[in-house]
Amino acid sequence: MARRCVVTGRGTAYGNAVSHSHRKTRRIWKVNIVKKNIFLEDENRWVSVKLSTRALRTLRKKGLKAAIKDNGGSLASIAPKKYVGLVKKTPKQKALK
Repeated sequence: MARRCVVTGRGTAYGNAVSHSHRKTRRIWKVNIVKKNIFLEDENRWVSVKLSTRALRTLRKKGLKAAIKDNGGSLASIAPKKYVGLVKKTPKQKALK
């Protein structure tokens, strides 16, 4: 899986490391990605997303839906509703089958 923030789209950046003598060698800057579970109140469910720590600060200010909308994404592509409405069966319910 790519090291990319699902909210902002930030990924690994490439550039030059410049020494004191101005010799240039290639280097990379990796994004600080964390996996977070975020609760969506209007849908009453938890969503697991991989986002940068910078985007996490934005989420605290705006909320998940507003942050995704501002960056041109959609919540459906990030967190599909495939498990909404499914209820886990208890061992007692399984035995009744």
